[in-house]
Amino acid sequence: MVATIIIGTYSMGQFIGTPIWGRISDRIGRKPVLLISIFGQGICFVLLALSTNLWMLALARFFGGVVSANISTAMAYVTDSTEESVRAKHIGFIGASVSIGFMVGPALGGLLGGQDASTASLYLPAMVAGSISFTTGLCALFFLKESLKKEDRSDKTIESNSLIKNWGLVFKRPVLPLIILLGLGMMYVTGTFETIFPLWTNARFSWSPVDVGFCLTYIGLVVTLMQATVIGRIVPILGEASVIRISFFGYALGLLIMSQAPNWEIMIAGLSISAASGAAFSTSASSLVSKVAGEKEKGFVLGVYQSGCWLGRILGPLTAGALFSLIDVNAPLYAGIIILIPCIIVVGFISKKMKQQVLHSSL
Repeated sequence: MVATIIIGTYSMGQFIGTPIWGRISDRIGRKPVLLISIFGQGICFVLLALSTNLWMLALARFFGGVVSANISTAMAYVTDSTEESVRAKHIGFIGASVSIGFMVGPALGGLLGGQDASTASLYLPAMVAGSISFTTGLCALFFLKESLKKEDRSDKTIESNSLIKNWGLVFKRPVLPLIILLGLGMMYVTGTFETIFPLWTNARFSWSPVDVGFCLTYIGLVVTLMQATVIGRIVPILGEASVIRISFFGYALGLLIMSQAPNWEIMIAGLSISAASGAAFSTSASSLVSKVAGEKEKGFVLGVYQSGCWLGRILGPLTAGALFSLIDVNAPLYAGIIILIPCIIVVGFISKKMKQQVLHSSL
């Protein structure tokens, strides 16, 4: 219980910090925000290594989440530097790099953390992570160029353009709130399934932690290949909205196959469909958000979208255990299907709205 709460503090920090850093990057540029975030994350890793009680551990995780919430700024950097026709491809590269980090990081942390529970320690993994952050920060300091020109930066003051006001402006628009709702829904389903996956595979197929570990590595490979090689080719052909619609259908189909799978081989087939669909959604939705955002607010709007996604990742794990233990082993998967199907209808509404906007702007 305590462990899950401490893990959840990082997601809460990301939820709070993502739109803040995105908005600041619209005003002062992407590079300063990325540098503050990367070096700040390094400091938080050192604090994590030096924590002597649970409160220090939770605070280090929370502030680590706040200060490292730079994904919207990184995506805004890509939107500054690319044409719309190839944007999904380059945003996919960011997603692929994150997926590689999620594969390598846990493996490295496991090797450095101790041989068993009695000798486990966060000190060495956290210090190594901090060193990597500081090294990354130095590389960004000397080699990363600023992408946001001064004339393209937001010139509004914080007093006249507060975060609360900007949230209100975002939700007054016809399309953005719906895209944010889709992100929340997909990440809720993803967070629910990821949380319950070890217990679910044990209950269905008697899998061990080693089996789960190998499977998670496989998922990481599927996501990486999808984001790095496939999504950049299909989005220019089909468009973001169509890819998002297919992603919801594919993820729901994968969950249905998994829930009915008589053996783990068929389960892996369903899992592959869901993993690929989730990767396609993540990239295409971020690309779509960047296109509908105003020229001087891409960082903030992407931040609000990512914050909605983090909210889904917070809410999903909170309900996963109850669905699994109180209703049925497959209940989290069925709940995911129930949430994803209406999202397909919402995507159609978004596509219709965007076509109407294009028509009005051309008149």
